[in-house]
Amino acid sequence: MKTTKEHVFEYVQKQLMTNQDYKNGMSTKVIAEYFHLQRSNVSSLLNELVKEQRLEKTTTRPVLFYLPEKDNSQLNPTGKIMIGEEGSLANACQVAKAAILYPNKSLNVLVTARPGNGTTHFVYTMYLFGKKAGVFDNNAPFYKVNCRHYKNNIEDLYDLLFAPKNLEESLFAKSRGGMLFIDNADLLNSKEKSALAEFLELGMIFGEDRKDMLDVNATFLVLSCGPNGYLEFSQRMSMVARLPDLVERPLKEKLELIHYFFSVEAKNAKKNIEVQRDVISALLLTDFSLNVKGLEMEIKRACATSCVRVIDDPNSNIEVTVADFSNEVQKSLIRARAQSVEIHKLVGTQNLFIYDAHENYQAIDIGDSHDLYEEIRSQYLELSKRGINTDVIHNIINNHVSTLFKQYNFYRRNDDTYDIEQLSKIIEPKIIEIVTMSMDTCRNILQRDMKPQVFYGLCLHMNSLLTLKLDHKRVDNDQIVHIVQDYPKEYGISIQLAKMFKDAFNIELPIEEIVVITMFFIEEDEDTQGHPVLLYIFHGQGVASSLKDVTNNLTHLNNAYSYDLLLEKDSDTAISEIKSLIQKIDDGQGVLVIYDMGSIKTMLETIAQEIDIKIRYIYFPITLLGLYVARKCASEPDLEYAYHTTLREMKTMLDISESHKEIIITLCHTGEGGAYQLKQYIDQYSSLGYKTVALSISKRDELIGQVMALKKVYRIHCFVGTYDPKLMGIPFISVSKVFKYKPEDIDKILMFEPVVSERLDYSAVYSFLEEQFKYISIAQLKSSLPSIIDELEIIYSLNTDQKVGLFVHIACLLENLKQGNIKQAGMDAEKIIKNYPDDFKTVSKILKPLEKTFKVIITDDQIADIIKIVNKL
Repeated sequence: MKTTKEHVFEYVQKQLMTNQDYKNGMSTKVIAEYFHLQRSNVSSLLNELVKEQRLEKTTTRPVLFYLPEKDNSQLNPTGKIMIGEEGSLANACQVAKAAILYPNKSLNVLVTARPGNGTTHFVYTMYLFGKKAGVFDNNAPFYKVNCRHYKNNIEDLYDLLFAPKNLEESLFAKSRGGMLFIDNADLLNSKEKSALAEFLELGMIFGEDRKDMLDVNATFLVLSCGPNGYLEFSQRMSMVARLPDLVERPLKEKLELIHYFFSVEAKNAKKNIEVQRDVISALLLTDFSLNVKGLEMEIKRACATSCVRVIDDPNSNIEVTVADFSNEVQKSLIRARAQSVEIHKLVGTQNLFIYDAHENYQAIDIGDSHDLYEEIRSQYLELSKRGINTDVIHNIINNHVSTLFKQYNFYRRNDDTYDIEQLSKIIEPKIIEIVTMSMDTCRNILQRDMKPQVFYGLCLHMNSLLTLKLDHKRVDNDQIVHIVQDYPKEYGISIQLAKMFKDAFNIELPIEEIVVITMFFIEEDEDTQGHPVLLYIFHGQGVASSLKDVTNNLTHLNNAYSYDLLLEKDSDTAISEIKSLIQKIDDGQGVLVIYDMGSIKTMLETIAQEIDIKIRYIYFPITLLGLYVARKCASEPDLEYAYHTTLREMKTMLDISESHKEIIITLCHTGEGGAYQLKQYIDQYSSLGYKTVALSISKRDELIGQVMALKKVYRIHCFVGTYDPKLMGIPFISVSKVFKYKPEDIDKILMFEPVVSERLDYSAVYSFLEEQFKYISIAQLKSSLPSIIDELEIIYSLNTDQKVGLFVHIACLLENLKQGNIKQAGMDAEKIIKNYPDDFKTVSKILKPLEKTFKVIITDDQIADIIKIVNKL
């Protein structure tokens, strides 16, 4: 255990390194009060530390104790790299140096910082400093592990760090004599934190059965965490270095960082980089959410984008403009005038900054970077060989560059979109990680989420590439050119995925295989449409919820929902809750409900009358069947008898559910012409056996009453007509869809099944009418009626449904007039003529040629019906 003197020294050292209040030293009184000790005893301990040259003291009153000055200038390897070493990072650097140079054994360090503040850079610089100072050998190991990379399988981290089955294989053992850096340590689980606490206390790690142990005291440990993890770790680690956010650092340091990052890009691109003054101003004035990393990535992206413009001219400099940066950077120039004086002090009058490609600078490479500009050049050459247009290549590479700078968001994700645990049983974990990163990129670049089946399919495909013999002939050159030119963003994402795949498995994917991957990211047209959703409603706590969970877990479609109808819940409350749920989950195409008792169907029918959402029901009487079986088993000792009587009861239940015969309702304004002919058409060509009923939609109240009366006897399959009355959630099929296909396709249409042909077949209408009409010549109809419909379409902007419906209505009207079948005037005909006098004149004039051709008189009441159709009254 530590002595009191050691506790005192660590406390004094920590305060002197991190607390500005004690920059000139600490008094005995302050230290004694902290430890609740006698001042005389503390004074003796402090004087011992002075004799040991671990502290020094002033000759003033009161006496102040401080750390001895060391000549560390020759030990500082950072030079210009650690920008802010004497400014905003001064305290952090002092803590790091003191920890490394601590006598006998370096002190473990905790680094706290928000994402993007350069934690890895700072820690690796500490490692270099330790080597220069002679604390570490030149060949001393450096290991870094980022806990965020193990977020979805954090338990695996325990084996990596501590290797309880073979302690010598642990990172703690491998790091002896050097540095182990555990990044985002606050994500460790309780088991790992417990083992970590033992190391900090004892310098030991233990085997699986705790009989074996290993001394790893020679490992210098650095932990990093966000501000939220500070309290947990600072209790065990006395040396804490805090890295400030970029917004807390002075503009002078920010300018140095900007110059440094541009210099790095010039060196990497092997081209001079020219930057206008307004770019520098914009970067100085932008607040980056990712701090220093955000600034670095903005500069890297702008330089890479600018490099694409001159990729085919090896002698040109890269010219970076404000337009190469994000909107946030560009908009920051609005604040330039308000801070012009401060910027002028920093930048002076210089309008152009040139960063030399051959200028030497110090950079730290910790092995997780790659040559972006070499990638750009190789992609350019490869695509050029394929004969792809230069402008298209520039667009592709620009999109590829964009994908690179979305990766960082992956390491900050808080949500787990996919079922990683199930997938990891059959897929290489690294594949899952790579594909997950690509899904994040899609979300940012394509502004849409990939369907779960895309994620799972791509994981399976990439996993197969580990063993698949790659065949470059899987995609021909024409397909490559088509995919690359038509889907540049998706192709850019695929390039990045292939790069990550190569880094992880050392397998180079040919362009043909990258095109195959691209196909996973291409959105299909039907994905933009809504789909029906499934709703389980069952009696009892958790019954429907469990079914919903199982459905979604097995399909990964997440289109199943549930409502648990508790036995004690009253009907009014249940109806209100189910209604709200249906309105919430509807995706525009209606809701399919699976339910267990007839009372639920009654509720759904009530809801269907109140809301404009299609609701269809499937009766599955599992609860009633269960009640029956339970009673039967309790009363009958014979299993076979119980089994067979249950089957009969089950059939009875299902037969009851089908006792109401289904009907189809055809609609038109009068209930006679168009509706009756639609009924005849369905009766003639449909083999479903549904009864059809023709109704009028001229008076909505009467229509509702008729439909309600029919529902007491029949189950209404659908409406077919000129427009959807939107009643009780009953599905609707437009008359244009009926005549869009051949007569033999009518059953598929009525059952809402897809039909291959999409052609509007007017000949089918003429053929059917010719069979039905006795008095009207179809030849005369063909020559005169289409032009009438065209005139009405121009004036009233009719859609396809209205045109077809009006066509059938007028044709049937002419047949009835020739037959002498005159309809009685409607109650509202006079009102229509009075309220729409202009329409009455227009329609009367347009219909005159029909009266002459067919030698009939179209009455005012019949004109009123047509006015109602064209105006959707």
